Amino acid sequence: MFKKWIEDIRVKTKNMDKAQKWEYIMAYYWYHILIAFIVLVIAGIAIYHVTRGNPERLFSLAIVNQRVDYDRDEKLAEEFSISSGIKSSNIMVDSDYLLSYGDIKLDDVQVKESLFEKFFLGWQAGALDAVIMPESFFNYCIGKDGEFTGLLEICPDLLNMGSEESFYKYNDVYTGIYIDKTKISGDFITDNSDPVILVFIKDGSHLKECRKFIEYVLRD
Repeated sequence: MFKKWIEDIRVKTKNMDKAQKWEYIMAYYWYHILIAFIVLVIAGIAIYHVTRGNPERLFSLAIVNQRVDYDRDEKLAEEFSISSGIKSSNIMVDSDYLLSYGDIKLDDVQVKESLFEKFFLGWQAGALDAVIMPESFFNYCIGKDGEFTGLLEICPDLLNMGSEESFYKYNDVYTGIYIDKTKISGDFITDNSDPVILVFIKDGSHLKECRKFIEYVLRD
């Protein structure tokens, strides 16, 4: 298409000087130039999204029913990136999950049904690796046939990383880490009657990154 336009301009302006050529092009080909510009912009946007706009997610952490704090989320992602060697662009930390469930009813102003759907659709789609959640929400997920990976499947040497009291057991399996026993405890509000735990989604594809996150939160 562009080659045809250029050849047409060359033939029709071959006897014109530079000023006449420019005047002719702007008079008769301005819309061709506009089309070419739009095509180049769209191509540039497409290339950006393929190469940089949608980086591969190597670790995704959801935070349920804590304060929504994007600065904290970004800081946590950056610090984990430095600790693990994973690029921060490949790490997602998202606290935008204020959920009502079972007997837990949050203020209607805070809660959106779409967030509930976002969480479980992300889980079903394999978009989540780990979740920081209250124990009551863990039990709610179990009641909905949610499954979590045992910590020893991720870290066979788990008990060398922290004291046994640091780990949450479900059906006599080490399934979670109490957040108040980790180095990131200061970023979260904990409740002894409903402790906050870090758990890992069953059948996740990023076990190596999950292990690195366990090492990060348990490291002194």
